[in-house]
Amino acid sequence: MRFFKLALQNFFRNFWLSLTSIIIILLMLFSLSLVYAFNTLGQQILSSFKNKMDLGVYLNQNIDLNQLNLLRSELENMDEIKEVYYLTPEESLENFKEKHINDPLILKSLKELNENPLGGALTLKFHDPSDYEKVISVINRPVYSALIRDQNFYDYQELIRAFNQFNQKITGAGLSISGIFALITILIIFTTIKLGALSRQREIKIMRLVGASAWAIRTPFLVEGCLYAFVAWIINSALIIPLVYFSQPYLQQFIELDFNLFIYLKTSAFYFWLGLLLFALIVSLIGSSLAIKKYLKF
Repeated sequence: MRFFKLALQNFFRNFWLSLTSIIIILLMLFSLSLVYAFNTLGQQILSSFKNKMDLGVYLNQNIDLNQLNLLRSELENMDEIKEVYYLTPEESLENFKEKHINDPLILKSLKELNENPLGGALTLKFHDPSDYEKVISVINRPVYSALIRDQNFYDYQELIRAFNQFNQKITGAGLSISGIFALITILIIFTTIKLGALSRQREIKIMRLVGASAWAIRTPFLVEGCLYAFVAWIINSALIIPLVYFSQPYLQQFIELDFNLFIYLKTSAFYFWLGLLLFALIVSLIGSSLAIKKYLKF
């Protein structure tokens, strides 16, 4: 308790420097929080992309159903395939009509035809979209050539690669900024603690003469540094949570994901908040230890 009291005295003795230390730590924590939030959103977006990746296989009319069943069976037994959906020619026609419901010319042309111009279709979902080439090699076998009219793989691979690169750049920039703030934090805490130690230089000498341990002298300054970190962490949490809460509707509208970042940060990010606090404490303790080191040699 005495150590905490001394730390508070030092805190208010150099109040403006203490406030500056807290602000710099806050900026460091705030930038790390934003990096974490963006990275979490990025992972959710990538997961959504992967779930949407599929391979459409369009079939000819009047195909051999035995061959079709053979193809479906082979695809369903592949480890790379998550699901196989079969759309009959009739279902394909109904989907086509719904898609062009506002185009009377196309609908009129369909009515004039005596038969269904569309064949069936297979839609394949993957466990890992990078395995699509293995599936295509099966579909392209000569034995199935009479079945297949066309195939369409929505190439999300390039989109995922570009998004990954963008996400990595954002994360790298955020971590770089946080690293700069961490260095500035150490320097400012070093200056703040050193001024506090300088103002208590005579008191420290007397403590050493009467046999006080280095730990007893060092502890109030370490507690002071931890106090800066803890206050900055509390303020950062008080800023980030409301910021995410009020921006959540706009985020959901923009990225069109069924994912609530606010609920995630509030309920599932315990280790992130704990890690953030520990990081702030470590940075503060480094600055405090360097500043007081000189005065322990009296």
